[in-house]
Amino acid sequence: MDKSGRRVKGLGEVSIRVKDLDGMQKFYQEVVGLELLRREESFVFFKIAEGYGGHTQNLALFGADNLDFLENKAREIGTEKSTLHHIALNIALEDHEAEKGRLEGLGLHVDATDHAWLHVHSLYFPDPEGNLIEFVCYDERVR
Repeated sequence: MDKSGRRVKGLGEVSIRVKDLDGMQKFYQEVVGLELLRREESFVFFKIAEGYGGHTQNLALFGADNLDFLENKAREIGTEKSTLHHIALNIALEDHEAEKGRLEGLGLHVDATDHAWLHVHSLYFPDPEGNLIEFVCYDERVR
């Protein structure tokens, strides 16, 4: 596919599983200097920079002991394969439905999810080696 037909617009997020969520939050906030976006019991989100279409570029840390998200998003993923939680790539809002159909047409299991606190639509699917990929697009109407 040539560059004019590319659907991916930028890196939305890198997410990793961590053993010490508190310690890793402190490191990325105090040592690396990232801006804290949200902290919950099992995850932390940091803003790295402005992104594409209203969705910031983020680093997310997920507690390694909380696998509910992974088990619900892609059945093929296991902790023995990678510490990567998922990689999110920005797509345009107008491409969301077409990309969902294209991915499903390729035989991939796609989990379409909205994340109200980020105002985004997400499409989760596995790569051939079991890593979770997310296509994400900002939509201010998602609440």
